[in-house]
Amino acid sequence: MKRKLVVFSLFITQIIDAQNFSQDVSSFIEGEEHEITQNINKSEFENIQPDEDFKYTQQTDSPVISADRLFDFSTKVEIKSMNPRDKIYYMTIDASDANKKKTFTVYKRPFMISRTTQVKAYAERKGEKSSVITASFNRRPNYWNINTISKAAPQYTASGKLALIDGIRGDINWQKGEWQGYQGQNFEAIIDFKSPQQLTTLSSTYLQDSKACILMPKKVVYYASMNGKDFILLKTIDNDIDPKDEKVQIKDFTTEILPTEALYLKVKAYYFGKLPKSHQGNGGETYIFIDEISVQ
Repeated sequence: MKRKLVVFSLFITQIIDAQNFSQDVSSFIEGEEHEITQNINKSEFENIQPDEDFKYTQQTDSPVISADRLFDFSTKVEIKSMNPRDKIYYMTIDASDANKKKTFTVYKRPFMISRTTQVKAYAERKGEKSSVITASFNRRPNYWNINTISKAAPQYTASGKLALIDGIRGDINWQKGEWQGYQGQNFEAIIDFKSPQQLTTLSSTYLQDSKACILMPKKVVYYASMNGKDFILLKTIDNDIDPKDEKVQIKDFTTEILPTEALYLKVKAYYFGKLPKSHQGNGGETYIFIDEISVQ
């Protein structure tokens, strides 16, 4: 009986000690919170005042210039702002303006151009000017037709088959979409001049970015024909750029030939083949990237 009383007494003592400890901890936490709150109130917030004069600067967006990128005789240029309150300024530059001083003028309505022209424009709102944007629109240098026998990769078709003969050279930054890309195959196309042409110089342009599996063709071959069926060999040009060269670069496969009259020109570029073992994409198919075919 005495043993039971001793155990019960110890149990009661533990409960009382636990309650006292809990009260001490609660008092300590409340004291700390009170002190922290006092410190924050005194040091962080007592001197803060609302800044009613602060204003966010609203950036003026650049306008959008629209017209046919490639046109036959003329095209209409329209410039639109992102905000109807913006005032638009523009200038046009073409070959006839080489020696003229040009200044921006207020845009009021759409206008026509009949030459290859560069259009620059910016918007202004409450004295804040947007960045100047530039767009180029090109009159076709010829009225040839082209039949691409090879099929371009869907993501690398540029602006269509005429992009190969529109006189506009692709930029070194091929991701702009100015190049046509052909993967795992030779490139082959036939140009119809519509009327016989005297050929003395032939050229086609290619790009290499070995890290992106885009390599120069092994060789480019030119053929001529008067009926579109029977072709004679004009010239073969071998590539001299190392496929391991990682520099992004452009090469014109250009050659001079004896004066030759032709109604059709065939261009055939032979693709490199599968990626070499040294490449991280070992065994994958390579691309041919071509932009412009021209003759003189």
